[in-house]
Amino acid sequence: MAVVAVYNSKGGVGKSTFAINLAWESAQQGHRTLLWELDEQGDSSWILSPDEWNNPTNANQFMLGSRNLLQQIHPSKFSDLSLLDGDPNIRATENFLVLFSRQQQLSKLFAELEEQFDVILIDCPPGFSEANRKVLLFTHLAVVPVIPSPLAERGLTKIRKFMTLHRGHHPPILPVFSMVDRRRKMHNLALTEKPDRPVIDMASEIEQMTHRKLPIGAFAAKSRNGLAFSRLWSGIERKLLEMVVLRTKAKGDETTASEPS
Repeated sequence: MAVVAVYNSKGGVGKSTFAINLAWESAQQGHRTLLWELDEQGDSSWILSPDEWNNPTNANQFMLGSRNLLQQIHPSKFSDLSLLDGDPNIRATENFLVLFSRQQQLSKLFAELEEQFDVILIDCPPGFSEANRKVLLFTHLAVVPVIPSPLAERGLTKIRKFMTLHRGHHPPILPVFSMVDRRRKMHNLALTEKPDRPVIDMASEIEQMTHRKLPIGAFAAKSRNGLAFSRLWSGIERKLLEMVVLRTKAKGDETTASEPS
């Protein structure tokens, strides 16, 4: 089972947008995919849950054991894509993650998830919390949405150091330019300085996701961002296969994204 975290210590950089679209791309390739939302906003679950779904996650139940967590996984609107919704009481989620780690139950939990899924996409909350650190210990690859700015690049260095803490090294990291406005001089300068980094533009289809309650690929697959997310997942998938953490190789676009480092 491959574990991919979408993480940045800063909020408002497009993490949920990435998680939704990458999880959808994974499922489209036939991978049994779980999108685990740890962000209290709950945007990923709101967009992907069936309209009739009205059974919110209660993270307090997680404290009773992994079986209670597994029972709260439910189908999304799409085949091969399941959801573990975020709980607005994010403190309860963080408490259970830290407790599970202390009791050495996180390994057991991920082993149980491996029986059901090929890929887990984790929509991480912002911040340098202990809960994030515990989850990232089990991450095979981290996707980091980065706004094109000097401060964001500085933040990326801090993220690498944070991920290395208690692990001795960080998992492969794939920075992706997010919310890019090509009319802005600073954004274009950043794209010029790092031409190999994948790019997701601030475009109308991003806003349409919330109106349509769909991933971009489901309604605008040929748009710039639709193609960008498809290529991004293709590169991630190839890296996971090289790491031998993904069970099967699916057919897909052979165009690669930048190699995580």
